Amino acid sequence: MIGGRAESARSWFKPGTVGVASRSGGMTSSTGYYLCRAGIGLTSLVHVGGDGIVGLPLPAVVRRFQDDPATTCIALFGEIGGSQEERVAEMMGSGEVTKPVVAFIGGRAATKGVRFSHAGAIVEGGRGTHEGKVAALREAGATVVEAFDALPAAVAKVLEG
Repeated sequence: MIGGRAESARSWFKPGTVGVASRSGGMTSSTGYYLCRAGIGLTSLVHVGGDGIVGLPLPAVVRRFQDDPATTCIALFGEIGGSQEERVAEMMGSGEVTKPVVAFIGGRAATKGVRFSHAGAIVEGGRGTHEGKVAALREAGATVVEAFDALPAAVAKVLEG
């Protein structure tokens, strides 16, 4: 499920080579919309959910994009809480994911112990922080942007090679 109406998505969706995975339904459609508006086409958009229990976690979606010959780049919208983004970084570090990953992690301004957006987006213990997710992804080789509106340009740069 993604935010918005299906008729609206049909008007802006452009087929291409970027897979979008997001922990937010509304931001799934927003990510796809802004990428397509920038001329970047998509293979799929997947909303994994931001709650503590999800049907298909972000690492499993990324693995499917890795295995999809039509997907050449993976765009992620992540957020604080949980360890899904760190697990993606571990997959990149181990060589399980070799396709380029471009990510934005929401929740930079949230303080420890405060819920942000979804029920599962609470920072507890050593994992799940904005800083930790950004550092893990960057160390694994992902391009991580500081502002959501920088995502399309960063994806375009990666696609240019």
